[in-house]
Amino acid sequence: MTIHKKFNPDAFKDREIVNRLTQEIKLLAARMAPLKIMHICGGHENAIVRYAIRQFLPAHIKVIAGPGCPVCVCPVESIDEAITLALLPGVTLLTFGDILRVPATNSSLEEARVNGGSVKVVYSPLDAIKLAQHSPQQTFVFFSVGFETTAAGIAGLIHSGVPENLFFLIANRYMPPVLKLLMEVHDDSLQGFLLAGHATAITGLGVYDFMRDEFKLPCATAGFEPVDILLAIRELLTLIKNDQHQVINCYSRVIKNEGNLIAQKCLKEVFDLKPGVWRGIDKVEDSAYVLKDKYAFLDARKQLACKPSYPPQAHHPSCLCHRVMLGEVEPQDCKLFKKACTPSKPFGPCMVSPEGTCHVRYSYSEIKIDSL
Repeated sequence: MTIHKKFNPDAFKDREIVNRLTQEIKLLAARMAPLKIMHICGGHENAIVRYAIRQFLPAHIKVIAGPGCPVCVCPVESIDEAITLALLPGVTLLTFGDILRVPATNSSLEEARVNGGSVKVVYSPLDAIKLAQHSPQQTFVFFSVGFETTAAGIAGLIHSGVPENLFFLIANRYMPPVLKLLMEVHDDSLQGFLLAGHATAITGLGVYDFMRDEFKLPCATAGFEPVDILLAIRELLTLIKNDQHQVINCYSRVIKNEGNLIAQKCLKEVFDLKPGVWRGIDKVEDSAYVLKDKYAFLDARKQLACKPSYPPQAHHPSCLCHRVMLGEVEPQDCKLFKKACTPSKPFGPCMVSPEGTCHVRYSYSEIKIDSL
């Protein structure tokens, strides 16, 4: 079944199409052994829970959440640096709103603002340009958190030129290398991956060919509506059943197989890829975007005093966010979930962002299948 890109967007929530896909999935899965598929996108987890997608699947077909929330994987060390900068005289830290309440070692950016730090929420990196131009006597630092999509926007901004009083604290991560770590963690118990639609729109499909060549596993890009996700699951099950290992595009109305070539060129111009820490998980090779030497004059780590005076603490000892992000446990397996840890008082990063698995499960826990 093909959903034509010229259809009304509401077609991707159409109950009849959802029911047809569900029946096709059930037929495909009828004689398949139990299997696990992992998605690596917080937007997918939000959609899967909000639309009760798991309730449409046979019980032996599991779709588990991986480290797809950019706020959740942001290293605590980077947030500590951002807090340190926000408390410096004459410095204003600019960032997106979903990072404000993420707990760091001693506090959060929100608490730093309450304690006199200068922190402003922006909705686009372009807002940082406007603020820096409007107040040239003030020093601004944009704290950049996210995956390929956000990194591409920052690269474009830097490549175009920015005001002299604007610096960047980069904590962006590149997704493909973490799949190798996930395969080690799960000891070959994963049978396929749903790839993040937004990030793959930048990188294209080719950067995941190693999953086909090295691990002999299929991957499928997916959009964010019920039909998008079920369609990608159906295609993955078809590949698994036929012992095929392609990387396929199930979100062609947005993603080109080669990705966004202009964005890729800009990323290569501005950033190097270095080993980088994923919060509570591990250091992952070639996964951290780092400003090239020729852009060192914009690097807040090199130009400003951002090193905290205290050692970092990765997570609360009772918090299982790191294991939730690895897909090893479910949020309800954590004794803090919905009790001590809630969106109004988060113990870990997964309870903060709308893309965090714990936040999503907390917010939509009562939604049932008839809500579609």
